[in-house]
Amino acid sequence: MSNRIHAVLIALVASSALSTGAFAAVNGVNHANDEGHPTSRAQMSASCSALESQYQDASQDRQNAPKIGKADQLYSQGRNECNDNESSVGVQKLQQALRDIGVRPQA
Repeated sequence: MSNRIHAVLIALVASSALSTGAFAAVNGVNHANDEGHPTSRAQMSASCSALESQYQDASQDRQNAPKIGKADQLYSQGRNECNDNESSVGVQKLQQALRDIGVRPQA
């Protein structure tokens, strides 16, 4: 009888160990391999720089845009967020600033 209990316990432990690994593999999130999901600091920094440059160029020609004041504020906030290593928030604000002046963000 003790051999039977021992075998059941071993099977239970093995099953538990294997299912935990499978659960982690299925539910693990690794955005680094997702296309279009820049997660590295370098990628986000590059996006910030590209959007900042795009806004600077585009805003010069759109000083009469209806939302230029709001766009300038978003640009400033986005730039600060990017400089403070909050690049994902900064990118969102920079993209919105561009949209507010009628420009499609390129990054």
